[in-house]
This record gives sequence, C-alpha cells and structure tokens, in this order.
Amino acid sequence: MQRKKIAVAITTIIGSGMLAPASFSQTPANPATPQAATVEKSVPVDQILVTGSRVAKQDLDSNSPILTITSEELRRHQDITLETFLNTLPQVNPAATTTSNNPSSASGRTPNAGQANIDLRGLGPNRNLVLIDGRRAMVSSDTQTVDLNTIPLALVESIEIITGGAGAVYGADAVAGVVNIKLKRRFDGVDVRLGWSDSEQFRDAKEINATVVMGGNFAGDKGNAVMAFEYSDRTKAIKNQRSFAAVATATTSFFPEGTYRPSGANLPSQAAVDALFGRQAYSGAPAGSVPNNSALSFNADGSLFYPGIFNSPRDVINFRYPVDSGVNTRLYPDVYVYNFDAVNILVAPQERKSVMGKANYAFSNGIEASSSFSNTVYTSLTALAPTPVSTVTVASPQSATAQQASSALITPGQNVGTQLIVPTTNPFIPADLRVLLNSRTGDDARILGAGATEPFLMRWRVLGTGLRNANYENNVTQYAGGLKGNLPFDTWRWDAHVSEGRTKITNSQTGNIDTNRLLATLAAADGGASLCQGGVNPFGRQPLSAACQNFLGVQSSLTTEFTQTIGQAFVTGDVGKTAAGTISAVFGAEFRNFKYIFDPGSASGPTSGFTNQTPSAGRNSFKDLFAELSVPLLRDAPMVKSLELHFAARSSESEARDNILGTDTPKTRSGSWSADFSWETSDSMRIRGSAQKSVRAPNFGELFGSTSSAPQIFDPCSVTSVGRTTGANAARLATLCRDAGQAGGLGGAVSTYVQTPGTQAATTFTGNTNLKPETGESYTLGFVWVPKLPGMWNGLRGSLDYYSIQITDPIQVADSNEYIADCYNYYGKNPNYNAAYTSCAQLFRANDILGVNDLTTKWQLPNRQRRHVQDSGT
Repeated sequence: MQRKKIAVAITTIIGSGMLAPASFSQTPANPATPQAATVEKSVPVDQILVTGSRVAKQDLDSNSPILTITSEELRRHQDITLETFLNTLPQVNPAATTTSNNPSSASGRTPNAGQANIDLRGLGPNRNLVLIDGRRAMVSSDTQTVDLNTIPLALVESIEIITGGAGAVYGADAVAGVVNIKLKRRFDGVDVRLGWSDSEQFRDAKEINATVVMGGNFAGDKGNAVMAFEYSDRTKAIKNQRSFAAVATATTSFFPEGTYRPSGANLPSQAAVDALFGRQAYSGAPAGSVPNNSALSFNADGSLFYPGIFNSPRDVINFRYPVDSGVNTRLYPDVYVYNFDAVNILVAPQERKSVMGKANYAFSNGIEASSSFSNTVYTSLTALAPTPVSTVTVASPQSATAQQASSALITPGQNVGTQLIVPTTNPFIPADLRVLLNSRTGDDARILGAGATEPFLMRWRVLGTGLRNANYENNVTQYAGGLKGNLPFDTWRWDAHVSEGRTKITNSQTGNIDTNRLLATLAAADGGASLCQGGVNPFGRQPLSAACQNFLGVQSSLTTEFTQTIGQAFVTGDVGKTAAGTISAVFGAEFRNFKYIFDPGSASGPTSGFTNQTPSAGRNSFKDLFAELSVPLLRDAPMVKSLELHFAARSSESEARDNILGTDTPKTRSGSWSADFSWETSDSMRIRGSAQKSVRAPNFGELFGSTSSAPQIFDPCSVTSVGRTTGANAARLATLCRDAGQAGGLGGAVSTYVQTPGTQAATTFTGNTNLKPETGESYTLGFVWVPKLPGMWNGLRGSLDYYSIQITDPIQVADSNEYIADCYNYYGKNPNYNAAYTSCAQLFRANDILGVNDLTTKWQLPNRQRRHVQDSGT
C-alpha cells in the first residue's frame, strides 16, 4: 500500500541547547525533506550524562549497545506516533501497533485499549522501561507499561535505546533494556509543523498532524520555558478494503446461521441423518457422508447444511446462502467457516490532543530548578465481528458463579461449557432438526431429561446486535519537579526530583449480549415473543427486531485508573584517582508507589462478546538504594588508548496489597548489579562488553488482575497430525485421543476427526499475590569502529554487538498448547499414554472442542498462577 506524505515546517529558532552526542545510528539529512532554518548558539558543557549510567563523564561513548534516533529522522518519517517508527528498528519486536484491532496486552486482557507499546528483543513490553529525560514516564496498563501514544513528538530531541539490561541503574522492569526519550533543552523561538499522509490508491487510513512549539529564555538567560501543543488524527481502514486482509486466517465455531452440536451421550441416529441428507433436495448424499456426531447448521428456509471437515473428502453439503464476504473463502467448499475478519478494523482510528511544558531556572547560588507537565487525551476505537454466544460458561442455577450464565435445564452442579441450551419445546425448531432430535435415545447426564425430549446444545453468532465496538478515552497526566546543585566538596553534585502521574481509561462497549436474557428467550414456550417483539430465532440468518436487539444488547462502561508517585535523589562526584584518570561514583535512593483500580461495570456479569471481567484493585511500592562506580584502569599504554570499568548495584524492597481482598503480600528484597568495560585500542577502534543481573517485580495484572486471551491451539488428535500418521506410537496416541478428557474424549470420532486450521481457545487467568520477582541475566560484547577516512567517507562509523539475555523464574502464563502437548507425550512425560495423567485429566472435549479445566500450572516455577481454558470464537 503506497502512501503519500506531505510535511510543512515553519520554524524560527533563536538559540539551541545542549548539543546531542554523536551517534552511530545517525544518518545525513535528506535534502528533499523540508529543513528548519536555525541559528545555533553553543552552550558550554563540562560533563555529559550518558544513557545507561548516572556517572557524568567526558567520553560520550556507551559501554552497552545503544542506538540514538534524532528528531530529524522522526520528522522525515512523518509518523503521528512514536511506535510506528520504533517498530522498524532491529532491536524492537513489534508489539501493539496501528493495525492492532484485537491484541492481547501483556497481562492477557483483550483488547489492548488502542495502546501502543515497545517490545525490546521480543521479551515483552513489560520487561523494558520507557523514560523521559531519564525519568519514568506515566504508566497506562495493568502491566505497568507506558503507552507511547501518550508521548507527543513535538518536544522530542532524540531517542536513545539501550538493550541488554539496565536494572541496576534504573530499577525493576529494565530486564531487556531502556528507551530514553530526550526532550529539547533551552528552546528559544517558535516551531510550527503540519503533516498529512494518505493512501494514494484507496484514500483511507488518512493521517494528519499539527504541532506548535514555543519557548524562550528569561531572567538574563538564567531560565528557559517551553510549551508544545500537538494534534493528530488517523482515520480507520477496514480489513475488507484490502485483499490481503479481507479473509480470516483463523477459524471459529460460532456461525451466524446457528449450529446444532449433538451431545456425544445422546446422538441422533445415523439412519435419521442419512435419510435427511440422502434426500434429493439435500444433494442426495450417500449414507455415511455426514456422521451423526457432526455439528449441523441452518439455512434460511430451515433446512440443514453440513459444514464439512477440513482437508478430507467430507466437504460442505447443502449450503444455500450466497458465498459472500461472510464465508471464509480460503477454506470453502472444503469446509464452511464464518469469515469474521471482513468487518474487523485493519488500521485503528485515533484522535489525540497533547500539551507538554517544561521550565528550568539557575539560581545565583548554583542551584538549578526544573519542572515539567504533560497531558494527553486521545480516543481510539476497536471493532470485532458480531457477538458469538455463548462465550461464558452456562451452568445450573445452583452452581453458576457471578461470571457464568445459568439455565434451569442443566442438572444441578453441572455445566455445559460455552454453549447455549435449548428445550425441544422451542417453537422455532425447524422440522428437519426436529426429526433428528426425535431419533435420540441416549442421556446426557449434564442436562435434565433424556432421549427425544432432552434439551439440546447450540452455538450462534448474533448478527442483529451489530459489531462489538469498544470506544476508548485515555487521559494521561504527569507532573514533575526537581532541584540540583553543587555540594561543598569539589566535583560533587546532588540531584533530587519527584513526579506524580495519573491515568484514567474509559472503555465504552456496545454489541455485548446478556447471556441470561438470551437463554430465557430460547427457553420460553413462545420463543421469547413475550419478552421482546417477535422473539429470538437462532436457526439460520433470521431477522431480529429492534425490541429484541435492545432486550439482548448490553452497553458496558469499564474504567481503569492508575496513580504513580516517584521520588529520587542521588549524589555524584569523584572519589579518587588512578594513573589513568579519576574514579567517579554515584550514591542514591528512590521510592516508587503505584495504585490501580479497575471497575468493569456491567461487563463483570455473564455477558457474551468482549471478555467479561472482574473488579480488581491494588497497590505496590518499592524502596531502592543504588550506587555506581566508574574506574579508569589504563591510558596510553601499548594496545590500550584507554581501559575503563564501570560497576552498578541496586537493592530493592517491594510490597503489594490487594485492595479487593484486603490482603498484603510479604515484603520482598531483591538485588541487581552490572559490570561493564570499555577498551579503546586506538583512535578508531573500541571494544565494549557487559554482564548484568536485573530483576522484574510482578505487575498489577500478574498480582491482582483477571485476564483473558484467545490463543490458537493445535490438536494432536487430528488424523492429519504427525503423531497420528507416523511413528511407532500412532495407535497408542489414537487410543489416548479416544479416551482422554471429560465427556469421554473423542470416542467414536477418533478415526475421522480433523482439526480446522486456526482453532482458538479462550484462556482466563487470575492474579497471584504470592509471585516473586523474576531475574534476568544479560551479556553483551561488541566493538565500535570510527575510522578517519577522507572525502565523502569522512564520518563513516559502525558498531557490531552480541547480546544474550536469559530470564530465570519467569513470571508468565503457560500457553494452552503446553497442557495439550504434555498430555499427548510431546515432552516425554506420559510415555504410557495414560488418560489419567495429570494434564490429560484436566482436558475436556465437547465433540471437536478441546479445552482445559481450572488447574494450577506447573509450567511456571517456582511461581504459580491459575488458568481456565475453553473453546471460543474470535
């Protein structure tokens, strides 16, 4: 998709501040890019503070891998948010982006509230820090990550990315590294910029942005103040507007035509199924073409169609709807699956307004005061396909929890998973389905009744209530102030600052379904006509009256609030000398307090659609002591122009409280350290390396939150899997597939079952206040080359670095595939293919649905989290 970008800059700058240090990532300015005319006024600088250390030094080169991006590089790209550019860098694994309509946050809560995060080295957005001028930015998620959308571009001077761990210097969470966003200093003048970008072919996903920066010196240049205003707007693009995204690559078991899902304990007779699909009107399918345990869906005229089996001779039979955008044409006619992606958002819309200001003043006694303020308000939208029902467990009234729907048709103490239950008295039941229901002679113990009159199970996607829309408003504010000055001792300085931040996120959802109300309409003798006009007919793509849309629909408002308070003070100076130079040190202390409140409103009940949530709230706090030491060892020796060592250490005490349960976690103490070296062999070559230990404390989501995701799963029991088709244990695996799992495993379907590609499972986790900090160990080794070359090659430079990061005792949630793989002996822990093995005992099957019941994962050691997995559709 080609895009056209136009930028206009009108700039008047009288002076400029601290010159940015040279960077190996800087590139020459593009002559085609509008450049601001500037008159620079040099500022004397005695010492420069380098990212990755608080030790000020003359040498501008870092001992750890560092990448610097200048403001000019950002402007040339004309992106309206930082993440768009940062995600192109090799150090970054793209996290949530402008194309993320339904991403999971690091905690698993979906969707990601329109936020944009940075993920260094692919270790997760919650394992790196985002700083503004070396200080922590305000968080916007229960993972305590920073939303890059809340950082305006107008005041950014440069961005420094240090990877390989920086926990000893910057504290918890810097396992993978740090992103330090440096703002303009001593700006004097006015800078106005306008930008516009659009797709030349499709004219959608348009972006516009406007920035104004105003600043100046005062009090005889002792002080400087600057304000920046920014507005940006991005329009949306829908997936069906692009051929590469219009058809889903995943699948779903929720169809808008409705699906009858026979119970394995009470199946219709094979003879009745053969007679139905053997009719000429049903294409005269031969006997046995449609197994009696297969799910069946409904045409608009009440006839049934068979959705087929993926990658097998059993194709779709009697499908009478147009093969349009509602059909996954990647798979049809091999198998019918609803194409939920066509209506989803490809590029998420966003409107953002930001203001940021900063000021500093140097008193005559050598003390300098600084302050800053920022506020960003932005709105964004995510949209998903119409609601699948049910996405919450349906249980008996005696056992249903606050998040589960209930039906009096279920045996006390039982549940039927994420399926609707319908009595045979429903007046909308098509005649052909009734023939199949009447042929049943079994008994599903989960359901009251038996044989032909036993209620049956369904799934449905309710098109009539429209898309599931989530409108987000994010309001993020941060204040900061600090003082610094000289100590009475020569070369020693002190620095202290505090900051306060607040975030409020409001999520207004539409398109959810009240599952209990839907069950009530299906159970009513009149099909729900007494509850809403016309009742509810789930058999085929049937119209739904406005009254029933209002009766079933749920509008939810979810709010999340964060408060962050940080204070830090340190002293730095010289502590001695060696023959090679001065030994410098830093000693400091820091406290960090975080508070969190999540109120899901009506989304905490048994609603289907967006993930239903539970209220959560808590706080955590940290008290740290830290120190650094820089020691020059050699200078101007053979093969050594300079050799320097740097050490850092941090001791941290943390504690947390669950404000819902009123329980406190025990205080936890942890430590981190780093040691690195810089060996300059000549004017043009320098070798650098580091070894670091860092820690990451559990965040709000891991401690308190109830989270969900929908990962894709694999099923070893598919007859097309490697385990079923090859190997000496194929027969034993087939037996395990037949038997493993509640509801009897696959049973007789073991010889025909084929998994449809892209099958998903809905996974829900609860917080764990017993979690301890995780530990990261990182090692880096590299060299920097700055040759002195003539002519056009002057200025050529480069660096090459090796890194290794290993995390022990990680705080993470195990994927559902791990449980499935463990049961079916992929890890060699169930060599006897025993259906009673621990992981197998947790599996359940409902026809072709594979899921995992509540259990405590053994995959996260020594920490524990609880999980629940059940099949779901996107």
